[in-house]
Amino acid sequence: MEIFGVMTASNTSHNVKHSDRSGIVTGNVGEGRPQLHKISLDLLRALAILLVLGRHSFTDGLWRWIGWSGVDLFFVLSGFLVSGLIFQEVQTRSDVRLGRFLVRRALKIYPSFYLFLMVSVLASWMAGKQVEISQLLSEIFYVQSYFDGLWMHTWSLAVEEHFYLIFALAVAFWQRKGLPIRTGVTMKWLGGILLFWVAIRCGYCWSHRFETSFDFTATHMRADGIWLGVILSFSYHFGSLQQWIVLRKGAFGLSFAIAVAMLLLFPAGSFVMNSVGILVVALGYGGLLCLGLGLENRFGSIMKDGGLDARVLRILSGLGRHSYSIYLWHLLADNLLMKAGIYTTLGWEYGGTAAGLITIVFAIILGITMGTLIELPVLRWRNRILE
Repeated sequence: MEIFGVMTASNTSHNVKHSDRSGIVTGNVGEGRPQLHKISLDLLRALAILLVLGRHSFTDGLWRWIGWSGVDLFFVLSGFLVSGLIFQEVQTRSDVRLGRFLVRRALKIYPSFYLFLMVSVLASWMAGKQVEISQLLSEIFYVQSYFDGLWMHTWSLAVEEHFYLIFALAVAFWQRKGLPIRTGVTMKWLGGILLFWVAIRCGYCWSHRFETSFDFTATHMRADGIWLGVILSFSYHFGSLQQWIVLRKGAFGLSFAIAVAMLLLFPAGSFVMNSVGILVVALGYGGLLCLGLGLENRFGSIMKDGGLDARVLRILSGLGRHSYSIYLWHLLADNLLMKAGIYTTLGWEYGGTAAGLITIVFAIILGITMGTLIELPVLRWRNRILE
């Protein structure tokens, strides 16, 4: 990795992403009021960010091998959570307050991101690194999923922002036209759109089938994980997913087991993984999400009982709630350690076990610090003015 962000997004589709990880969850609420965190989803966010950190902190090993999939877990979670906010509006108001949704989303993502971008530019200038204007503009206007940006991980932010803008507009249009929601028909349409997106990606992959490894970040080829989260959320609100979570634990567990096998057998960037593997992994993480929701009451009981298990859950769920800021700042943390010569001073090989663990710890500390200073105060203010 080069120092202070001269890392492009063109070859990093399996390196990772961010999602809306504000902790707002689905369920029946009044007037779109933000809800309490679900412990299970916080734990899944913690798993996702730990996978991402392992991918970027080690040069080899199992953690790096499977760590790229953290972005897909984030995508599924994000699709489930964010679309759930819109579905709640439909349920409780029979309408979508599009402006409110977009403003809330902007206040979640942009303050932290643009501060991070300013710090990145300043750090590059202090290190004597030249910032390409085209890359900076790509970051500023959120087109990193199509054009090289300053960092190799922000492409996933662009994927989500493109997706939610289009999705919110589509649902708002549907509601304004007074079109009915027929669960069975809608589920077929949602599933058909998912398969269409996968077909587009498979067509792209086929043209690269003789390459050992190839990557892509384009929104229209990487948003199927988010769409799967939307499907799960729609079924949770309007369909039978809540009943299936109780009755179909085996099926969800099997889907996750198949995803783990796929992750272990096929490397990131391979033809199999890029074409169908990404969807298989997303389906597995969708199954894990459902299993987590089914254990929510159990997690709540553990937290109430106290003890060591409760402390562990509290730490991990806190990590999940800070996962956006950790994700955002983690590569800068790695760059700062390199610039300071920490690895060399301690005699550690970059990307080795000791250096990797130190990088992860520092990234978590930096991310939580910045989240506490920037992200969380903005979210509290947002929730007051847009309650």
